[in-house]
Amino acid sequence: MTTPLPPQPQPAVIDAGNALLAETPSNLVTGLVETPHGQRLAVTVRTASTTLTVLLAAADAKAWAAAVSQAAGQMSQSGLIVANGSGVPQ
Repeated sequence: MTTPLPPQPQPAVIDAGNALLAETPSNLVTGLVETPHGQRLAVTVRTASTTLTVLLAAADAKAWAAAVSQAAGQMSQSGLIVANGSGVPQ
């Protein structure tokens, strides 16, 4: 009989030891793509130091959208960064 492993702690959202984590210009692009496993939502985040793309099935895309929406709803207005840089939240 094996003993179950204890639950692992969630990693921190921000790695405070990573000098590359700072506010820099970034870009978020989404688009639908056909894959061998069916249609996926491609979500790409580009920064000066990296590009990350994930392919999400519909259920995962909805879960990600809900998580982002919930987190954004908890932000103070002063913490909101306007992606296109053309204005400041009122």
